[in-house]
Amino acid sequence: MTNKIPVLVGELVRLRPINDADHLSWFEVEQDESMHKWVGNAVPTSLDEVKHALYELYPQHFMLWMIEEKTSGKVIGMMRISHPEQRGNQLVAGDSQRLHSDYWRKGYMRESRKLIYDYVFNTLKIDVLYADVWEGNVNSIKSLVSAGYKLIDCRKEYFKKYNKTQNKLYYELREATWKR
Repeated sequence: MTNKIPVLVGELVRLRPINDADHLSWFEVEQDESMHKWVGNAVPTSLDEVKHALYELYPQHFMLWMIEEKTSGKVIGMMRISHPEQRGNQLVAGDSQRLHSDYWRKGYMRESRKLIYDYVFNTLKIDVLYADVWEGNVNSIKSLVSAGYKLIDCRKEYFKKYNKTQNKLYYELREATWKR
């Protein structure tokens, strides 16, 4: 699948398909505890755990791009778009990402989203992207809203990681509401 995923380049970032050595750099990114606060998984404890996720688990569900800081070539995050599926007369996909906290609120995710959404809407012809986030995940909510995502639902759900029920927010993005 990686041979079909294009390299996308902006001013700050280069998005590229995963390669056979990415488990090493992704393991380092994944050691950022701040990145894991609002997601279901924990900080990985081994390279084997990262290899399994990166090369076996994720590709079954997602198109993957590693986010590289353009000036250094350092991997700083990941963009994931679920494999598109037809729902009625619309082509839809899910959107998720991870970015090392050293790069939060500095334009790296904004540019990564712009590059991915341009590809998703203009090349793949996806009609709707969906994303969800736990209430309280302020940075992710700001990032989604800034990109043009609209809140479509809020549900009380069980957050296993914290053994509690809390609000999960559901968003959608359409090309017409995308803020380029």
